[in-house]
Amino acid sequence: MTVKFDLTIALADRPGQLIRALEPIAKNGGNIVSIIHEREEPSAGLVPVSLVVDFPSALNLRRTVDELRRMGIGIIRAEEIIDTSRLTVILIGKMDLKRLANAGVENIRIVGFEVSNPASDDACLRVELEVPTASVEEALDAFKRIAEEEGALLLSPI
Repeated sequence: MTVKFDLTIALADRPGQLIRALEPIAKNGGNIVSIIHEREEPSAGLVPVSLVVDFPSALNLRRTVDELRRMGIGIIRAEEIIDTSRLTVILIGKMDLKRLANAGVENIRIVGFEVSNPASDDACLRVELEVPTASVEEALDAFKRIAEEEGALLLSPI
């Protein structure tokens, strides 16, 4: 299994710099998914290059970043890309939206919600969530547990 990373570097605007920067990536097990090389707008003689790279682990990325820095290549960004899924769930009954957001699953974001009949006991809440793809089942289990505790009915993702 590999981990996908967003790596943006600042290269000198001279021939051969991109090839030079790719060597430590390959040496540390990186597999390049995409490269965006924006030579049209160099800033202070540097060209930003954005790469999406699969590495065997975060350690391989750290080694690559360290080696690039030793080579004098600036690191603008080096972070993991987390694949996410959007889920829409419907809850019927009184429900505290904050409990869903704090369900104990990392990186859940509420990206939209709609409430119908909020003052009644049979309120209907449609919540659109962004959840790390690897955590979808964990999130759904947490939402079911919270709905049961709140006495609400959860309709699974649509």
